[in-house]
Amino acid sequence: MKVNFGFLLPLAVLAASAFVAPAQANPTGDRPTVTPTIVAQRGERSMQASQSKPMLQGNNYVGLAGSEEGAVVNGRYALSNRFSIRPEVFTNLGGDNGEEGVAVLAPVTLDFNGSNGDRTFQPFAGMGPGVRTGDSTELQFVTTAGADIQLGKRYAINGSVNYLPFDDQQVDFVAGLGYRF
Repeated sequence: MKVNFGFLLPLAVLAASAFVAPAQANPTGDRPTVTPTIVAQRGERSMQASQSKPMLQGNNYVGLAGSEEGAVVNGRYALSNRFSIRPEVFTNLGGDNGEEGVAVLAPVTLDFNGSNGDRTFQPFAGMGPGVRTGDSTELQFVTTAGADIQLGKRYAINGSVNYLPFDDQQVDFVAGLGYRF
């Protein structure tokens, strides 16, 4: 086996230079350098950015609700501080008119901050697509409006009114309890 020592020497120099911290290098010699200026400025900018933006964590939820159509699994997922998607899955198993099926709605909503910046009462309004299955599959369009009321750190009461103009102009009321995460 032939070893090329010409290749090992530059590799050894690179490995040794990795152990020398750039913070200890001081080209002017007048004072010790503690942290590089660029790294310190980058750290300050990221701390300022994280302190200025409110966290989205805790505003999302998944919950169970009831409506005129049957049982509902609903939720909220924040897309930004002002917009969110609020999926709803309606089940109508053994309904009064004999129709069984599932409807899935996914409206994108504009979230209002409530009065005086109050985060416990958060109204919203929006619109989006949907699908209804059963005897036949239909594409839907939904407009929705409602509010979330925060209960402590982990729960939220939610209520909404859904208007489906392509489904014989159906209006549906939904109310439920969500677990925030």
